[in-house]
Amino acid sequence: MPHFLKIRLPLVVCIGMLIHVTGAYAIIDPRFDLDPQTLSGLKGVAKPHHAGGKRSIHTHAKQTSTFAKGGFYTVKAGDNLFKILMRDYGLSNDDAESFIEEIKRENNIYDIKRLKIGQKISVPPLHRRSDGSLILSHDVRSGNIQKSGSNTVPAQSFKLESSIPELSEQEAVARVHDVWNKIIPAQKELQKPLALQTQTFSLTLDPERYPTFARMDGGRIVLDQNGSIPPLVKSLIEDKDTSVRIVTEAPSGTKRFMASMLGAAGFYSVEENFSMEFGVDPKLTVQADFKVEKTADSLIKQEIALVNSGRTSLPSSIGVFLQKEGFSLYEPFATLKPFAQRDSRAIHYISAKKQPEMIDSILSAFSVSSVLGRRIDVFAADNNGICLSVKAERYFERGGQRYVVTIFDGDPINYTLFRILETKGYHVVIIEPQDNFRKMSEKIISRMKIKGVFAQQTLLQDKAAGYSLQMSGFKLDDPLLPGGGMFLTDRPMDRIVKDLFIENGFTIDSQ
Repeated sequence: MPHFLKIRLPLVVCIGMLIHVTGAYAIIDPRFDLDPQTLSGLKGVAKPHHAGGKRSIHTHAKQTSTFAKGGFYTVKAGDNLFKILMRDYGLSNDDAESFIEEIKRENNIYDIKRLKIGQKISVPPLHRRSDGSLILSHDVRSGNIQKSGSNTVPAQSFKLESSIPELSEQEAVARVHDVWNKIIPAQKELQKPLALQTQTFSLTLDPERYPTFARMDGGRIVLDQNGSIPPLVKSLIEDKDTSVRIVTEAPSGTKRFMASMLGAAGFYSVEENFSMEFGVDPKLTVQADFKVEKTADSLIKQEIALVNSGRTSLPSSIGVFLQKEGFSLYEPFATLKPFAQRDSRAIHYISAKKQPEMIDSILSAFSVSSVLGRRIDVFAADNNGICLSVKAERYFERGGQRYVVTIFDGDPINYTLFRILETKGYHVVIIEPQDNFRKMSEKIISRMKIKGVFAQQTLLQDKAAGYSLQMSGFKLDDPLLPGGGMFLTDRPMDRIVKDLFIENGFTIDSQ
């Protein structure tokens, strides 16, 4: 069905909506005056910039121009963002460096050097002033460009997109619709096309081109993702129906889009870049792009919505855990399985509380089998007629070395015997009665010359998904350990911690 704008002037323009105006020829409100230049540019306003959904912005040629139409760059092996900007887009080192933080902030980039092979980089226009300085394209759109001469020299800019297959605008909007209806159930009348009717005009928006979303006050959000609603029509809509909010961000800019949508929804509060910590040791940190309190009672009722705009989902175990804690997690753009940066260490949890059992558990974690109460000959009978043997509480061998572990009872004679054993090539570990797990482990590790220190270690960290897990213990490296290393701890683990480890491929051995 054709869409047209009909006004009592010799003008018919297709803008994807139906508006019919009757009555007087002149419109008193200056916002509704029709500038001939504006009318001649209506056709260009509705024209999409490229397949990524960015709308075309028309500015006067004397202010700025663009020599690059933009496009996509596919990351190859050995690429990093600096290299791409300087090698492929002709920026100097200073120019590239000046825009790195801006690009990171706009695109949620945590590490500019950790690009993935096959990742796509979208390249929208960047402009250069006549003095040679650069300005991002969104500054041109917002009118913040400052002219240093009569003309400006254009250059290129870039925007880093996520490393997953691009979603079509239609699919992205459909996903947001599904999530939005869970946050704010839409009323039936809001599912109908937006239509305004007065004595002087009637206006209808095509619901396929301008989808609507519910607001908390019963109104609706109109999504104008291509920026094709003319300003005068936008003013008509907002003046005649104050419950309508028009959002012009495209879904392809996921975080900006969600910020605009949540800001227009009329929620009690929306907090950006929200972070939560659960527990102390282990400590689980979960980050969300947005925390939404729909009403003033949401916090008391534990009805908090967390919304992520990224395309790497949180692990399913975290989603279940958050639900139990009173948070509902929504990730409309998430399509990838979680990825955690980790190594191959097994996790050994020492649950014993008494010293003898704790020592045995620690040695077992090192795959050491000790002999209890073994008598060690220090001097044989044929050595000057002296025969001396010492009873070792625990004796084992590892890597061609001999070890003795004993709990010191305070007897100085026993202490002397232990020192005699050391002169004979035995590595003696003396455990004091007051030693705890950390102290005993440090003594054993030190004697066995295994690399590792006790600290609160980051065992899981996925910046793309927005979570991390820290736990105190020993992160150990040794070629004789299975896999070349392990993590040794005595910290009890909740169900969510165990689930996260298992979900990320760790093995947990309880001693």
